[in-house]
Amino acid sequence: MIRFIHGILREVKEDMLVIEAGGLGYGVRIPASVFDKAPKTGEEILLHTYFSVREDSQELFGFWEERDRDFFIKLLSVSGIGPKTALGIFSCMSREELIHAIISNDSKKIQKAPGLGKKSAERLIVELRDKVPKEDITFSGEEAVETTATSVAVEEAVEALVSLGYSVMEAKRWIRSIPAYEEKTAEELLRISLKQFAL
Repeated sequence: MIRFIHGILREVKEDMLVIEAGGLGYGVRIPASVFDKAPKTGEEILLHTYFSVREDSQELFGFWEERDRDFFIKLLSVSGIGPKTALGIFSCMSREELIHAIISNDSKKIQKAPGLGKKSAERLIVELRDKVPKEDITFSGEEAVETTATSVAVEEAVEALVSLGYSVMEAKRWIRSIPAYEEKTAEELLRISLKQFAL
């Protein structure tokens, strides 16, 4: 398994970073959360990776933290969830938000990810509830409330942008690039996104 890749960021695509390492250019598929913190092209980058090998494809998936990569692998253990669906889940919510949704049995939040229906979201909760590492259960009451409040505004703004024809990843990248986006309402996030980024 390719556990990590350390090199120079050469290109940023819609759902992929191209990283030069050892004289080769690696296309690494990433969730929206990685785009948010990506350096400028020409700068160094290190991603923790999972190498997916299937009969018809070989793909490299990258994350900032080992724990994100490891939880991505846990998602793949759920019946019916492949790498692209797992990546979609990580693009819609952070590892912490996903763990909170699993622990609180919030299937509605999970099924907002592309490619996941009600039954798939419920199956994910059932199969992973007992596999969540104790060190990952970090939500105190205040942290959960704060994260939920922020997530609601972001989710509403993302849904509005998606309804206008933009992709989920594109919408999240726009919103998270807004200064102090955590403090703004969904309406403010939508207005600023359309004003600054939409063509």
